[in-house]
Amino acid sequence: MRFMMLVKASKDSEAGAMPDDRLIAAMTKYNEEMAKAGILLDLAGLQPSSRARASNSPAESPRH
Repeated sequence: MRFMMLVKASKDSEAGAMPDDRLIAAMTKYNEEMAKAGILLDLAGLQPSSRARASNSPAESPRH
């Protein structure tokens, strides 16, 4: 089973701003624990929604 962790969008997250050092340290510790347990599969990040494209159906062309 796979899980995706998301951060609720804010002005800072949409601008690509990094979290504060304390939160980064906590996330790093959590990731290391998951890797040691053999649970962590990937740490690829997602892009801000401002870079996304959406489509309502295959017949429509993507909108910006």
